[in-house]
Amino acid sequence: MPSTSKSKSNRRKGKTVPKPKQVWRVKPPTRNWLELPSDLMVNILQRIGLKDILEKAQLVCTAWREICKDPALWRVVHLDNTFRCPFDKTECQQMLKHAVDRSQGQLVDLTLIDVLDHELLQYVAARSSQLRRLEIMYYFVDHGIWSEAFKKFPLLEELSLLRTDISQEDIEVVGQHCPLLKTLKVNQQAMTLQNEIALAIAKSLPKLTHLELIGSSIKNTELRAILDGCCHLESLDLRRCTHLDLNEDLGKRCSQQIKHLKLPNQHLESSIRDLLDDQENDGDDAFQ
Repeated sequence: MPSTSKSKSNRRKGKTVPKPKQVWRVKPPTRNWLELPSDLMVNILQRIGLKDILEKAQLVCTAWREICKDPALWRVVHLDNTFRCPFDKTECQQMLKHAVDRSQGQLVDLTLIDVLDHELLQYVAARSSQLRRLEIMYYFVDHGIWSEAFKKFPLLEELSLLRTDISQEDIEVVGQHCPLLKTLKVNQQAMTLQNEIALAIAKSLPKLTHLELIGSSIKNTELRAILDGCCHLESLDLRRCTHLDLNEDLGKRCSQQIKHLKLPNQHLESSIRDLLDDQENDGDDAFQ
């Protein structure tokens, strides 16, 4: 008679082994970009830059092309021609015209680096009466060009000019036609800002709260005039203003009157320093 243990062993051999439980994997849903709300698509497209919008994004499909025509997409425009060859400047200017046209008067924030010319400035001014912030780098103008443009920016709150010509008369026009201006940056190569401009700022822009005069050749007389005329100033940047003598009463007054004060000998960030310094002197290290 077979043993009980052997019988049990045979039964175990014939027993069906259960299969492992099946793991169910949930397939992630696919995203249809065309179903995104238009305001969200505008927010996304704003991050890829003007050139990519005009040359790539709007060619994807009809829906994207319609979104790329939305004036909300063109409320903020930043165009930099720094690293392009000189013959590419015309292409940049054409892109800017497209952006201004598509904004349909809703452009509020504009930054142009080595792009602007006289005709283009007037083109922008005639179509951008809602502009609140304007930043220009590397633009050298004839007398009176800026004045005509400023008359068409009644809502301007911030004006930033780096290595860009401006005159005493231009500042006076800003004071007359841009009553909301609170921030002015006139940053130049060392010693190139005329003292008359500083006096015009003191006289014409009493509501300023933020003023940058990096590289100005102003002296103590002009600085006192600014402190007297711009009594609402909260921040004042005087770096590289090497003609100032702030060792006595004037320096004390600046410290007491200005909440955020940067003195002539304070460190200048490399990003600003490279933009201000002559590229011919900087060689291949410019803009690094």
